[in-house]
Amino acid sequence: MGLDAAERFNRAMNPSLLRVEHVAWSAGGNDVLVDVTFDVRGGEVVAIMGRNGAGKSTLLDIIAGLRRPRSGSVVLDNRRADSWGSRERARFVSHLPQVVRSDLPFVAHELVLMGRYPHTDRWFESDEDRRMVEEAMRRAHCWELRGRLVQTLSGGERQRVLLAACLAQASQVLLLDEPSTHLDIDQQLHCFSVLQEESRRGVACVAVTHDVNLALTFATRLIVIAGGRVAVDMPVEEATASGHWLSHFSDRLVLAATPGGRPWVAYS
Repeated sequence: MGLDAAERFNRAMNPSLLRVEHVAWSAGGNDVLVDVTFDVRGGEVVAIMGRNGAGKSTLLDIIAGLRRPRSGSVVLDNRRADSWGSRERARFVSHLPQVVRSDLPFVAHELVLMGRYPHTDRWFESDEDRRMVEEAMRRAHCWELRGRLVQTLSGGERQRVLLAACLAQASQVLLLDEPSTHLDIDQQLHCFSVLQEESRRGVACVAVTHDVNLALTFATRLIVIAGGRVAVDMPVEEATASGHWLSHFSDRLVLAATPGGRPWVAYS
């Protein structure tokens, strides 16, 4: 009873910025998402996980407004997402997709500046826009790339520039589809550290990842999609206490610990 009351109090004090309600989606006559329901509050870093083809990227596209669900709905800040204007929605939700064209005819600084478009009220950028762009690029460790053509960047460099564009957008919900793709280990750690920083300022962060150890280290909550549904939805503290959820990925995974005692997923 006490835990239920505490949870009700927490929910009342920190309402959902994002709710996914009974979302379904099909492709080629096959059900990809069947009945997906969850919510995300400001201050959370939620790792969305699952096998290939589970529908994780499709789910993020639906939340971002790039796809329409077959049924169900997305609610942003207690309003149905389909009632939001595109510009208004872009101020509230930023989205780093899994695949972005590599031949974009812009320099990196210009691409990040596009993240400020939802906030502008004129054709030309303001001093505030330029300040936000520089801050975002420095946080994403790509300021030194600002004058480079995007098409000349490596995969990891381009990924950092795209992350900076999302940060410059200054949204309340941050959606990232495999944000550590192409990044070296140090930059993977930095990327997820930035998500933690965003969560501390009240942003709801949702990241698709296949790296269970990054998720256990940086996320506050794990959601596993399997069979078109939410098969697991638990705080990271619970996930590190029992490894039963790992069976959704492979029977070769075990929950172990590092020499320092940190929970760690190993494989045989």
